[in-house]
Parts: sequence; structure tokens; C-alpha cells
Amino acid sequence: MSLSVGIVGLPNVGKSTLFNALSSRRLSETAPRPFTTINPHEAVVAVTDENLEKLSKIIKPEKKVPATITFIDIAGLVKGAHKGEGLGNQFLAKIREVDAICHVVRAFSDPLVISQNPNYEPGSLEQIFDDIETINIELELGGIKDKPLLIVLNVDEKDVNSKDTEEKVIAVTQKYKVDCLAVSAKIEEDLIDFPKEEKEEYLFLMGVAENSLRKLIRKAYYFLDLITFYTIKGGKEVSAWSIKRGGSVIDAASKVHSDFAKKFIKAEVLNVDNLFEICKDGMSEHEDIWVLAKEKGLVKIQGRDYLVQDKDVIEFMVGS
Repeated sequence: MSLSVGIVGLPNVGKSTLFNALSSRRLSETAPRPFTTINPHEAVVAVTDENLEKLSKIIKPEKKVPATITFIDIAGLVKGAHKGEGLGNQFLAKIREVDAICHVVRAFSDPLVISQNPNYEPGSLEQIFDDIETINIELELGGIKDKPLLIVLNVDEKDVNSKDTEEKVIAVTQKYKVDCLAVSAKIEEDLIDFPKEEKEEYLFLMGVAENSLRKLIRKAYYFLDLITFYTIKGGKEVSAWSIKRGGSVIDAASKVHSDFAKKFIKAEVLNVDNLFEICKDGMSEHEDIWVLAKEKGLVKIQGRDYLVQDKDVIEFMVGS
């Protein structure tokens, strides 16, 4: 099971809109009213991986499987949530179960999304700080500490790439000593049904150098302290797997198949970059890249105490 990231924040800040964009489906209802989400929704999201794409082009497998992260859309917290306000106890209990937190903060102006606070100033830095403080206090009083945290400013379409947004991201990062990035959740949700090429072209025309969702997923992967290893299964299936940094080869084996961990004998390992280097020298389509790597002395035999390194390609040797 992939590790999980809980999407949290005040009501109507765009949590469910962002969740739908991440899942590429409209799983969560979105509406300009408090507590649109009551029961949490979960989505298993693929991690974009250039190495997996390169491996697949070289090996041409029948199947390609990316590493994943589970995102959970958790209902909005309100002031007093730790005392049960707004079903706060129920929502805080769910947050305790996740491995990391993605805190979505409103930085957009939409007259249809009305705050219960008549003096609310959406998008102002002071309001952003105030909203962050509200959630931080509720999490702390609710007994939720030291979980990895990422703050996402949900901005208007026109502000995605603006100097003002950049300054707000820097201000939040400096004040709270956490990573922060800006996303227009509404744009990302609107682009769900677009073909990949059209989506990328639209974002490019907006001046967005990189898809915000990819950056968010990559940040989440980093905060979960995950690394990636690969298996190529005789060329029929190329897979990327996530594992906690410092995990052993037995931990990795259990990710692939429970029997691999139980019946483990040894592992053959090489770094994916070394495998790519072999391809630079040229190879015929009939040659086995793993055999070539072994002939060049690049594949190392590792025992059960080996700690998996980021970008390892692993072939597990198991008993009957």
C-alpha cells in the first residue's frame, strides 16, 4: 500500500478541487458552501518518473507500472475543531492516520465563495498567515505534531505565475520554515478532460513552465522520504516502486511480492544510470540489456542486509 498525504485546510479553500485534479477524476463534490466534503475520498496517484519512461522506451515492455502516492481529501477544519466544532474530532482522527499533510490555503478571489468572516480578505498575505495559523493551532491542540507538511496556496488563474504570488510563496516559506508552492486548483480541475498534449500546450501558453500538480506530487514524494527502485521482470513488465529511504532489500522484496521476502536468496542490483550508459554504446533489439550489464561487470550481488539506494534496478533471486 502506498503512503498517504492528507489534504487539509479551512472550508471552501479548494481542497476537493485540488483532489479532483490530482486524481484526474471528479470524485469529490465541489460547491461554495461549508462542509461539501464529509466522508474522506482517496485517490492513488501515479508519480511522474522520467527514468521509468526511459526504461520503457529501451525495454519496450508489455506493461509499465509507476510508483504511487495516496492522496486523501479530508473535510475542512474550523476554529475549535479540536473541541469537536464542525465534526472536528472526526476529521482530526483521519488526519492522524496519514503520513504527511498538504495544507491548502485560499489565495484566490471568488465572489461566489463567501467566508463566514465578514472581514475576510482573500489573497492578502495577512489573511493567508491568519488561515495558516488557524489550522496550525487546531492540529497542535488536536495532538497532531511533526508530520511532514507542505503548504499550497490556491491562487487565481491569472496569478499562477505572477510576481505577487512568488513573493507570497517566499513569505510563507520564510515565516513557517516549510516548503510552499502555488497552484490554481480550478485550472487543474478544468483541464482534467483535456488530452495530455493540449493540457501541456495550454499551461505553456499561460507561462507555466512545469505542471503544478507534478511539482506537488514530487514534493509529497520527497516529504514522505521515499526513494524509487525498479524491476524489469524479464522485459515483460517495467515497474517503479517506492520505499522508505534506508529500507533493506527484504523490504523491497516484500513490496514486489510477499513470497520474495520469505524466500529471498540474493539480489542482483545496478543503478539505472549505469543501465542507460550501456544503451549509449548501442545495442541490437535482440540483445538482453541485463545480460549486457552483467557482462560489463555492472551488476552486483547483494545479500539480505543490503540497503536499497535510490534508482536501483533489482532482480530478486528466490527459492522454491
